[in-house]
Amino acid sequence: MADMGTCACVGCEYTVTSEQASISEGEVYCCTACAAGHPEGMDCVHDGCACTELNRPASGDLPEEQF
Repeated sequence: MADMGTCACVGCEYTVTSEQASISEGEVYCCTACAAGHPEGMDCVHDGCACTELNRPASGDLPEEQF
């Protein structure tokens, strides 16, 4: 298991290991939620991680397909 650095998600400070890495557009993330940009407020795999709240859609925002 190799250390791949810190998760590239804004607000996430977890170290990414080769076992758990999700890679998107050349960036390394700690989980698929971070790599996908937290769609529909999907939580980071790490409980209580600040990135989940920082990247959560504002209350009342509708997904584009609902406009």
